[in-house]
Amino acid sequence: MKTQSTLWTVLRTLLVAATAAVYPSAARAATESPSELLEKGIYAEETKGDVDSAITIYQQLVTEQDVNHSVAAQAQFRLGQCYLKKNRTDDATAAFQKLIHDYPNETNLIVQARAMMPSGLTFGPVPWIDGERLQLNIALSTGSDIGVAEYRADLVTRTNGRQIWRVGCRMMAAGAQSVSSVDVDADTFRPISSHWKHSTFGEVTATYQTGEIQIQRVGKTQPETVPVDGIVYDNEEAMHGIRRLPLAVGYKTTMPIYSTIGGTPISIGLEVLGKEMVDVPAGKFDCLKVKLTPVNQTFWFSDDAHRYLTKFEAGPVVAELASITTRHPGDSVSFHDAETGVSLTAPAGWVVWRAQHGQPEGQVLIRTLDPDADTYDGGMRLFATDSLSDAAKKSARAWMDEDVQKNPTRKIRPDSWKEFTIDGRPAVSCIGDYTESGSPRVQYLARVLGKKYSELFVVTTAPDKFGALKAQFDTIVASYRTDKQ
Repeated sequence: MKTQSTLWTVLRTLLVAATAAVYPSAARAATESPSELLEKGIYAEETKGDVDSAITIYQQLVTEQDVNHSVAAQAQFRLGQCYLKKNRTDDATAAFQKLIHDYPNETNLIVQARAMMPSGLTFGPVPWIDGERLQLNIALSTGSDIGVAEYRADLVTRTNGRQIWRVGCRMMAAGAQSVSSVDVDADTFRPISSHWKHSTFGEVTATYQTGEIQIQRVGKTQPETVPVDGIVYDNEEAMHGIRRLPLAVGYKTTMPIYSTIGGTPISIGLEVLGKEMVDVPAGKFDCLKVKLTPVNQTFWFSDDAHRYLTKFEAGPVVAELASITTRHPGDSVSFHDAETGVSLTAPAGWVVWRAQHGQPEGQVLIRTLDPDADTYDGGMRLFATDSLSDAAKKSARAWMDEDVQKNPTRKIRPDSWKEFTIDGRPAVSCIGDYTESGSPRVQYLARVLGKKYSELFVVTTAPDKFGALKAQFDTIVASYRTDKQ
C-alpha cells in the first residue's frame, strides 16, 4: 500500500511538471521579471481569488531555468497552497515535498510547508448554506430534557477580501452553558482563530499559526504557545468538518483535533457503520451512522447533500434535530409555540427553546439563551392558573409577594418594583440580589396573571452584566404574546 502511495505521488509530480512545461519562458512578457510575475500570481490568488490563474503563473516560475532561487521557492510554496485551496491534496503534498527536497536552505518556507502538509482528510463541497442554524434538543436517555444546542455557520468576508466560514455552537445542558465560534479558511477548512467559553471550564481564545497555537485564557496575563505537528482542527469546528467528509458505509479516517479549553490534542477515529432511518422532531431522515473513538460517541448525519446532524448519543445523553432554519448575524429571532400559542421576538444571537419533557405537571418552560453565555438563568415559565394558590390568583403583585416570602435569601431592592403590562395584562416586576457558590448574582423577575396560563419571566446574571442583559431581555418581554388565554 505504501509503495502504491509513493508511486502515485511520483506520478502526480510528473503530471505537474508535464503541465508546467507547456508554459515556457518565452511566454513571459519581456517587461515582467520573475519577481514581478510572482507578485502577479500573488495578486491573482489573494486579491482576485483567481486560483487557477495563480497556479498557471506559479507553475511557469518553478519550471523556468533563469528564475532566482528564492523566487522559485516562493512560487513552489504558493503552488502547494493553491492546490490545497482546490482540494487537490495529492498535488499539494507533491508540491510541498518538492519544496523541501529542492530548496533545503529555505528553512522558513519548509517549516510552513511541513505544517500545511495535508493531513489525509479530503473535504468535499460545503453542504450547508450561509446562515444555517441547526437546533437540537438535548435529553437524557430517560426522556427528560436537559438543554439545547444550536450549530451555526456564517460566511464572512474579511477586510483583505479573504472569505472564511465562522462555525460554532451555542449550548446549554444540565445547567452548564457554552458558546463557541471558529473562523476557518473557506477552502481548506483549516482553523484561523477560535473562541470558546464554558460556564464550568473557563474561556479561551486561540490563534492558529504555522506549527503552533497561541492560546489566551481569561484570567491569565500571558498567552501560552502550544507547538503542533502538521494540521490540527479546532474541537469546535469538528462537527462541521465531519459533514464535509466523503461519508459512505465503510468509510474510515482519523481527524486530528485540539481542544483549546482542555489544552489537549486528540486523534478522533471515525467510521461509518451503516445506514439507518432516524425519526426526530424535525422529521424522518435516511442517515449514515458514524462512530467516533476513543470518545465513544455515535452520530447520525442525513444521507443527502445537506449532511444534517440529525442525532447524537454520548453516554446517557441523546440529542435530536428539532429545527433547520436560516438566520444571519444581526437578524432577530422569532419564536412561536403552537401548543401554548406563545410568540416572541429575541434580539440577534439569542436562542429560544422550549423544554418538551420532564417539566412539573401544569408547567411549560421556555428558555432564552443570550449570545455570550452570560446569564445563569433566563426565560419564562408558564403555570396553569388553576394550579396557583387562591392568594396568588388575586393579582400579579400577590403572586410575586408569595414567591418573595419563600426565598428570604434573595434581597429585593425596594426601589425596583414596577407595574406595567405584558400582552395587555397587568404585570409586576422587581429586582433581587443573592449569592450562590460564593458569587454575587442579580435577578430580574416579572409576573403576569392570565385565564389559562400565568407567566413568570426571569433573567439572572453577574452584577456587571445585568444592565446590558436586562435591556435585551426587556425587549423579549415586551414582544411576548399568547393567543390561547
